Amino acid sequence: MMKIEDKADELFSGINIRPEDLNRDHQIEISSEMEEVMEEVEKADRSYKLALDDPDIYLKFSIACLSNDDLNRAEGWVKKSLRTEKNFLGLLTRGKISQLKGDHKGAIGYYDDALKYNQNFLVYKYKAQALKAREMPERALDAVDKALERKEDAELVAEKADLLVELGNVEKAKKFYEKAESLDSSIDRREKKVDDLLQEAEKKMLPKKYEEILELDKNRNEAWLGMARCYWNLDKEKKAKDCLKEALKHMEEQEILDRLEKYRDLSKESPVCPECEGNGECAKCEGSGECTRCSGSGECPDCGGTVNCSDCDGTGECQNCDGTGKSGWFSKCEVCEGSGECQTCDGYGICTTCDGTGDCPQCGGNGNCEECQGSGICEVCEGKGIKID
Repeated sequence: MMKIEDKADELFSGINIRPEDLNRDHQIEISSEMEEVMEEVEKADRSYKLALDDPDIYLKFSIACLSNDDLNRAEGWVKKSLRTEKNFLGLLTRGKISQLKGDHKGAIGYYDDALKYNQNFLVYKYKAQALKAREMPERALDAVDKALERKEDAELVAEKADLLVELGNVEKAKKFYEKAESLDSSIDRREKKVDDLLQEAEKKMLPKKYEEILELDKNRNEAWLGMARCYWNLDKEKKAKDCLKEALKHMEEQEILDRLEKYRDLSKESPVCPECEGNGECAKCEGSGECTRCSGSGECPDCGGTVNCSDCDGTGECQNCDGTGKSGWFSKCEVCEGSGECQTCDGYGICTTCDGTGDCPQCGGNGNCEECQGSGICEVCEGKGIKID
């Protein structure tokens, strides 16, 4: 008859004992024969003596149960493995099971013991998770850094970003979110963190919480609206409206405009832009975008782009005396005082409006309205038709 040790070795030979096998990615199918062997060993074990003198077999029993979410039984087997021999994989498995059962403090202790044998990447990763669950972000960040020293991992880089946000270092966190996304384009931890922060902000209703969100993502209209609502409820009407005005710089959201108009109505302040009277068009060019002096031609309106003085047509001669300096046979021309020079251009013949460039002095020759730079949009309200300044 085959000995129980030999049966266990044969039936559980396909189970690996590696740190990565604790992730429970694949369920190990426990056959009826495997179950019989485990029951036989359980009956044979005594508190003062274990039936098998092999820590690896007990550890394989534990991993098989762990993959099937039978945590209590998995814990029982790993305890027996560690009674037989204290080793790295046994301590790591005990820590993982404790963590899954919610005993994060105990898990950290087992991970620390495991690290004395092997400073493995996964041990630091699991330890960081347990520390985070215990709300110890600084220690968790230290564990993440140690893990990343051993292996670059996109999820763990994103985890570091999450911890930095919790510690108030949002600017630094943004860089690590970007790094995580560059390592793995499917990473969406930044978006998830923003969603979590939004939920927290909704509960606490503090503007500071919304500010953290907007540091991560300026285009979250929920955050702008939430922060405005906080200020409004705190009777800080100006801050509420200023918040919505700032939001308009980052996105075109009708909901933001509607809220701003509502707050203005409630505070009896006219929402209509006084410059464009609500139509959103540049008042100076009536929305055409063209320079009103040159009608969009870009040419000097006084010389038509010829650069010639409009009074003397480029001759430089006084128009009263045709350059003679005299108004009669002997009389000196009273306009040019006998010089014979055009008094508009001092005899140079060059257009004084454009200084001889031929370009319209108002638009610089580009033909665009000086006020709106050719956009045709009211500069005061940025084309929105309501007062935002």
